[in-house]
Amino acid sequence: MLHGPHSLRCAALATVLLASLVCAAQMNTLAQFNRILASDERDNIFWFTAPMPLGAEAFDLKPANQRFYLLACMEDTRFDRLEISRVRSSRFVIDSTGHLWHDYPSKLAFRVTATALADILRNLDSDQITEPGDLNSFLLGLKFRLKVYRGLQVRVLPPDSVKMIGMPSDVPYNERVYRVSFDSSGIPVDDRLVLEVLSPQGQLLTRFHLELL
Repeated sequence: MLHGPHSLRCAALATVLLASLVCAAQMNTLAQFNRILASDERDNIFWFTAPMPLGAEAFDLKPANQRFYLLACMEDTRFDRLEISRVRSSRFVIDSTGHLWHDYPSKLAFRVTATALADILRNLDSDQITEPGDLNSFLLGLKFRLKVYRGLQVRVLPPDSVKMIGMPSDVPYNERVYRVSFDSSGIPVDDRLVLEVLSPQGQLLTRFHLELL
């Protein structure tokens, strides 16, 4: 093993070379991005903003005879102004600071709203869910998991934390808002993520998809 000034110079040179290679790779990706924007493939370029809606679903809870809605979004500001190329020969994700993403952020937080107050969604087709109890208890008992798809392989991640925001749980109410966080370290950006919401008794209610590439 080398020691002393020579080894320090080698280490410093290696660090500079590595930084230069990373910068060159990012500059090359940005150049590709600009070329695609000027080509006929520009329709395969996307810009994401945060909060990013992931969907909405309607349900009729029986025998309580109450309709409720589930809505989800990705509210992480790191997804704001995210630039994505899905061009087959040049697929990449660049954030608002110009950094190339190889993996998702190490922590992902979804905002899930379960509400009977969203009259603006009353025209949605609904699915029927049969479970005992009133709506308040049902909404308080919702469960979450994240599935990570890579080709034919799938991993299931439990949440790191589930926090209720807004109305306290001991106050009966027809709306509950959750911030659900997952450890997403090491998940490549070309993996497909699916947030699943389950009933208190474990019935799968709906899936919300997050797919960058």
